[in-house]
Amino acid sequence: MVAHVPFITADYVARLKALGGGVNLTSYEYFEAVSPAGPPYRMLLDSGIPVGLSSDGMQIAPLNPWIHAYYATTGVNALGDQVNPGQQLTRTEVLEGFTRANRWFLGGVDEDLLGTLEAGRLGDVVVLSDDYFAVSDDDLKKLHSVLTVLGGKVVHSGGIDYWA
Repeated sequence: MVAHVPFITADYVARLKALGGGVNLTSYEYFEAVSPAGPPYRMLLDSGIPVGLSSDGMQIAPLNPWIHAYYATTGVNALGDQVNPGQQLTRTEVLEGFTRANRWFLGGVDEDLLGTLEAGRLGDVVVLSDDYFAVSDDDLKKLHSVLTVLGGKVVHSGGIDYWA
């Protein structure tokens, strides 16, 4: 698995695919003003290699996944500039990238327990402040959880965190 691939080429992706590798994508380029400012989401997803979305920055401080979703679906940076033309993903692809697709990257974890809401799987779920598929691109960045359930227990509800 590799990550942080803003300038990965199709040739490198083909070699990675032959080795059975995958790419975990982050959106740290969101703040850059250069173009193209990868990662080349569309090229990677279309290549057929395992692709997941996340951020290792969350090991330092909480990161808003909806800003990543905005960037991956629009290619527009924080300055309002289109910096990743032709590499956008659909909202469905982004949702799958943050959920089901990431099972592949958890090597050793039972993939039958994670990634989708089905009977017999772990039921971690969030209820969002608005409809992810219906909000405008700008409002996508403003989504937040109004209810979070982990391992069958409410850990966040109505602005109250229940981590104790």
